[in-house]
Amino acid sequence: MNTPITIGISACLLGQNTRYDGGNLNAPLLVKVLSQSATLIPLCPEAECGLGVPREPMRLEGDPENPRLMTVTTRSDLTDRMRAWTTLRLNTLGREGIVGLVLKARSPSCGKRVAVHRAGDDGEPAYSPGLFIRLAMERFPGLPVANEEELRDPDRLTDFLQRSAGLDRDNQEDRR
Repeated sequence: MNTPITIGISACLLGQNTRYDGGNLNAPLLVKVLSQSATLIPLCPEAECGLGVPREPMRLEGDPENPRLMTVTTRSDLTDRMRAWTTLRLNTLGREGIVGLVLKARSPSCGKRVAVHRAGDDGEPAYSPGLFIRLAMERFPGLPVANEEELRDPDRLTDFLQRSAGLDRDNQEDRR
């Protein structure tokens, strides 16, 4: 029996209103292609860790190797809250057998390459993975991870799905 693979995907890409502004970034063509070969598990680190919808905008600040998740206006540091939730969520995703993640580009929690704001720095811009994806990549180092912008390229989409399916086969072999 050929069971579909399981991929975690940013809820906003599925059309769920989980973004900071209360909206979404529905990606129906991407979702259609992915859902033909995968079970999609929606996730939104910011909404799921209790920050609400809508919510104050936030950004990464400080050291690119260990950035802080800060709200823009009230200057609340949400780093520890996001890290604690992420640890729990990754445990769940591991039990659900995810073999890939498709996340929102440039999100301070989900983006693979997010600007890090540094006080008084006039130098080159710094970048870091968002807090959720950084911890996910540390926990699951071989896990295929992509954003919706990368997967607009048909070759990259095919490669992502093949790597995810390959990881699923490896996981099934490990469970035997």
